[in-house]
Amino acid sequence: MTEFVLRDTTPDRLSAYVAAQLDRFFPDGRPITEEVITAFMSEALERTRLCFSGIAKKKFREGERVMFNYLHPDHYAMFLYLLSNTASRRDPAHPLAFRLFYLNKILHGLDVYPDTALPEVFQFMHPAGTILGQATYGNYFCVYQGCSVGCDEDGVFPVIGEHVVLYAGASIIGRSTIGDNVVIGANTMILHQDVPSNKIVFSKPKLETRENRKHVLDRRFR
Repeated sequence: MTEFVLRDTTPDRLSAYVAAQLDRFFPDGRPITEEVITAFMSEALERTRLCFSGIAKKKFREGERVMFNYLHPDHYAMFLYLLSNTASRRDPAHPLAFRLFYLNKILHGLDVYPDTALPEVFQFMHPAGTILGQATYGNYFCVYQGCSVGCDEDGVFPVIGEHVVLYAGASIIGRSTIGDNVVIGANTMILHQDVPSNKIVFSKPKLETRENRKHVLDRRFR
């Protein structure tokens, strides 16, 4: 197992840090205590380790070790989603789950509900303004700022394959199936369309595709 490093914190201090933020942003007389957060912390950190282990980029590494820096906004946004989702998976009505979702939205402008099932390995790249709905997400999913994944008027969400990256402003909406190893270019809208595997998709101004000659693993995860 690759060693996992929490930079400048411990699980207990991280629980206290999250509790203090929740208390500051939600002063409604119903505080979430450190003890409540600690009950989910071990599982959330293990999921964070597994996720970050799949991302071989410098900011996720300290030497040969996997590193989580709670003061790095991308790291913290990913962790808050995982903590929120962990609470939601155990108890969909748990008050911690929604408050963590809301905290993530306040701090990072990221809209991912607690019950949205992102894959084991995913990556947020400065994700301000990104909305990820309850689509089917394949492993090794990477999303940049201002992206949307959502349903159509009939409530149908996309199905997204493995090794897919959405660059800034890209959207996948409705009855769309995206293959494996696909890059969705900046400001590209996929609406009720399928994209085969191993493609780069972009708009200029109409939707076009070409072969994806560099694997998404090498673009974002290795």
